[in-house]
Amino acid sequence: MSNEPALSMEDVVFRFYEHGKRNILDHVSLSIEPEKLTVIMGSSGCGKSTLAAVAAGLYPENGGFLIQGKISLFGHPVEDMDPRTRAAYLSLLFQNPDLQFCMDTLRKELYFCMENMCMPPDEMEEKAREAARRMGVLPLLDRPLHTLSGGEKQRASLCCLALLGSRCIVLDEAFANLDEAAARSLVRQVAAMKEQGITVIAIDHQLELWREAADEIIVLGEGARVLQRGITRENLSSYMPLFLAEGLSYPEESPKKEPFGAGQEMAVSFSHVTVPAEVIKKRFKKPQFGRILLSDVTTGFPKGRMTAILGESGSGKTTALMAILKNHTYTGSICVNGRDIAGMTKRELFHQAGIVFQNPANQFITQNVEQEVRCSVLAWNRGCPEEEAGRITEAALRAYGLWQHRRYSPYMLSQGQQRRLAVLSVLSGGQRILFLDEPTYGQDHKSTHAIMQQLYEKTRREGLTVIFITHDQGLADRWADHIVWLKDRKFIPEPQGEGQHGA
Repeated sequence: MSNEPALSMEDVVFRFYEHGKRNILDHVSLSIEPEKLTVIMGSSGCGKSTLAAVAAGLYPENGGFLIQGKISLFGHPVEDMDPRTRAAYLSLLFQNPDLQFCMDTLRKELYFCMENMCMPPDEMEEKAREAARRMGVLPLLDRPLHTLSGGEKQRASLCCLALLGSRCIVLDEAFANLDEAAARSLVRQVAAMKEQGITVIAIDHQLELWREAADEIIVLGEGARVLQRGITRENLSSYMPLFLAEGLSYPEESPKKEPFGAGQEMAVSFSHVTVPAEVIKKRFKKPQFGRILLSDVTTGFPKGRMTAILGESGSGKTTALMAILKNHTYTGSICVNGRDIAGMTKRELFHQAGIVFQNPANQFITQNVEQEVRCSVLAWNRGCPEEEAGRITEAALRAYGLWQHRRYSPYMLSQGQQRRLAVLSVLSGGQRILFLDEPTYGQDHKSTHAIMQQLYEKTRREGLTVIFITHDQGLADRWADHIVWLKDRKFIPEPQGEGQHGA
């Protein structure tokens, strides 16, 4: 075992604009022990993901400026390595798995990885199947990647990472889109990789997920500077004040549950709805469905309340929302505010319902944070004076902690900040129904609480309907008036007071 740190950063200063005033990494000094599992936590936007990208050599090679500092992997300067050499030492699993793929299926992606490793072609098929079997993704090998759920994509990405054989892997919010059982299963797999001599660095907001597996927890502050390290499961309780001060989640948080009143008017209702995963089209015949996600479902989502949808990764939760927004095939009848969506134009539909996707960057339409919100205000409030739109925009950005980033491109924000901006942009349009796909993805505890609290208040004060997909049972218990599980192709209501932790 080498005595050299797996990762060493000495007085690193990095910024996106060479002559800008804000350092994203502000004099960061950090070392990570080899063959350990280290969890890095910090508030949303503090620079965790940028730190990972700089460590992996993606920055400044692909953007930004390394003003000063030294970075090395296992004693070797990162600046002296070409991409192939760097990958042998460290591989990064992104927050957004779509950024990871180059091919259209997992099998082809694995072959592509092996080609870059100069592996003999006659060995590729066996190694691809073995890697997929070991990581539990054999059924995904030949499915088009764009049809996979967010959680399935992340499993596929981790399979590719395992195949590369890097000495160190960095997981950047890697399991945010997985259900709890799947996430814990993958944590066990990652822990097993550590036992094989691989160094693991997990950047995450989910302390409860990692605390038993972690050798060390490090808390970062603004500019990714180390606030505290040496935190372990044994001494964790003594650092509760630090976690709360930094707005981070802490396991001993009591849930909040509001009663669900019967007889509610429905904002969204399904009548005998069937939703396929895909449509198989045959010439001269009516299109036939492939795998079915929802089968003959009749249910409703109450108006002016918060409903949580839980279920295993890949069960069809996101696809069901896409069907409601007429972006996916379905049969049966779906009504929004009493109107069948089959008779509505998409503009009419989106004037009533908005969505924040798992990857919020997919829905931005401008290159400026302030413009993003202002455009939404003006688009959905015809005749609103520019001055009034400006006041509304400023107040909203200040409320969401984004005013200081108003001149930034949305794509330069952290994932957590992007999600806040996306929620804000949708709400600025005045829609009465809001769909959220994994609202806690990339958020620290403080930001999550702020978003959910505001949405909760809007449901009570303004009659907003919120339907959110989550894998976080605690989030559902705390905020949802109504919880449903997508199981066996049906929406199954959860009885009050009977959470399904670990399901």
